[in-house]
Amino acid sequence: MQDLSSAPQQPRLGTRATLPDLRGVELPAVFTTRKARIQDVDGMSCLINEFAAGGIMLARGPLYLYQNIQDYRVITVAVDGIESVIACGGLHVLWEDLAEVRSVAVHPALHRSGLGRILVQDLIEDARRIGTGRVFTFTLAPEFFSSLGFTTVDRDTLSPVVWAECSKCPKFYKCDEVGMMLYF
Repeated sequence: MQDLSSAPQQPRLGTRATLPDLRGVELPAVFTTRKARIQDVDGMSCLINEFAAGGIMLARGPLYLYQNIQDYRVITVAVDGIESVIACGGLHVLWEDLAEVRSVAVHPALHRSGLGRILVQDLIEDARRIGTGRVFTFTLAPEFFSSLGFTTVDRDTLSPVVWAECSKCPKFYKCDEVGMMLYF
């Protein structure tokens, strides 16, 4: 058994334990996403957990993010010479024809800037590229996903593989999220 006594219990020195301060940061005219890398995990976790603390999304710790890093895309900017995550989201494949958009988070200072749209459109393109026939999400922002072509679905019509994932969620018995689907 591995000794975990030396495992980090709080953010490591040199990592960003808070969201980056974007005041005075020159933002690019056009934002692009890229696949997430290991060095993005601290920033992704911080961003996602900022919203999780408010009950807006599920928390994602470093272990989960490291294990699922290939699911994620990020948008970054340089803050004090350090590449900092300002938006992230994941596409998790559940079955041969079904993937889930999850953990979409945009820095609070950049809400309504189009970053969420850019991110989700790239995740949808990833789903098309790998061959899933549909993408779903559970969300507290149904208007946003509707604007991207998703439609509301009755939870009872969702595949059992979705419920296997949901059973791990702390909101399982009292879920307040709307199920939405996009078909290709």
